[in-house]
Amino acid sequence: MRNPRLRSRGVTLACAGLALAVAGRLAGEVPSLGEWHRAFVLPQVAAIQQLASGSLVSTMGEPLAVVAVVFAVAALIKWRRRAVGAVIFGTGFLVFLFYVAWGTAYDYPPLASRLAPVPAPSDTGELVRRTEQTARFIALAAAGLPPVRQLKGEDVLARSNAALTQGFAALPSGIEAAPVHEQVFGPAKISRVSWALSRLQLSGYYFPWTGEAQINGDMPLSLWPRVAAHEKAHQRGFARENEATVVGLLACLASADPFVRYAAGLGLFAAFDRDLARVDPEARGAIWESLPARATDDLRAEVAFWKRFDGPAAVVSERVNDTYLKTQGVRSGVASYGETTRLLLQAMETPGLPLRTRLEGEPLR
Repeated sequence: MRNPRLRSRGVTLACAGLALAVAGRLAGEVPSLGEWHRAFVLPQVAAIQQLASGSLVSTMGEPLAVVAVVFAVAALIKWRRRAVGAVIFGTGFLVFLFYVAWGTAYDYPPLASRLAPVPAPSDTGELVRRTEQTARFIALAAAGLPPVRQLKGEDVLARSNAALTQGFAALPSGIEAAPVHEQVFGPAKISRVSWALSRLQLSGYYFPWTGEAQINGDMPLSLWPRVAAHEKAHQRGFARENEATVVGLLACLASADPFVRYAAGLGLFAAFDRDLARVDPEARGAIWESLPARATDDLRAEVAFWKRFDGPAAVVSERVNDTYLKTQGVRSGVASYGETTRLLLQAMETPGLPLRTRLEGEPLR
């Protein structure tokens, strides 16, 4: 017969864990708490995290996650029902820490409110013009690059991290999600489980408990700079996926590295091309023909890479991610990854951002 005192303790721990998880999730719904988190908590947490993990070449979060899972499973095997309350409490505490460290950023004011307002992107001609500009930018950027076969992953990542440090510093502090403009963030790192990320069709992820930006090291190299930039935008409090994509592209374009700029051009083109395919397939085909062979090869290699991993695991991963994003208040779920066009058009009209000057003919240095 179970000890009533142990049973009561287990129930208490389980209830406390659930209460912590709910409290963390609801904190951002209170405007004053959300603003306090944005202005004070996230900068302080980021500073502590970067002291702990920022100087490490490899990831800290993944080994810690493995240890936590192994410990929980071992406790359940050894103590069975007696461990359930403690495991629920530990899980709830981790959820609470997630919101303290970063999750509340989903409730921050939207990036669109800090960019120049533009009408809804209903003008097909404007979309065609911007896509054509991006294609010309890519052609200029690709002209001086070495062949893909001469690039090495470790060099691309090192160049990307250096360029992104410069690029994020060059962006105006007024568009920051939180006041972390002067914060030194650790580099994007290659995930130890890239093989699993590929099968789940994930290009990277941000580990909020340690503040680490991680990328899939099996991807084509043309994806590395903009995926690293996306995950490093998450470090800075841009939780929404479309915002992290746009800010990451802006940081890439603000850098002086030609390959990083080229990779950002591919990301811009992919964003515009996605919308153009729906409204004007004929114009889209003509623009594709104007791209240099290097760019079409890279874009097709990116698509082919993800196609290799179509299957049940990818479907489950997308559904889980969709549910997660919707629970964080992102109504469109995984569709938010592609909702970048409006923000990009706003960024083009916003003084102090590099997007318009890059596309409208500023020479590449």
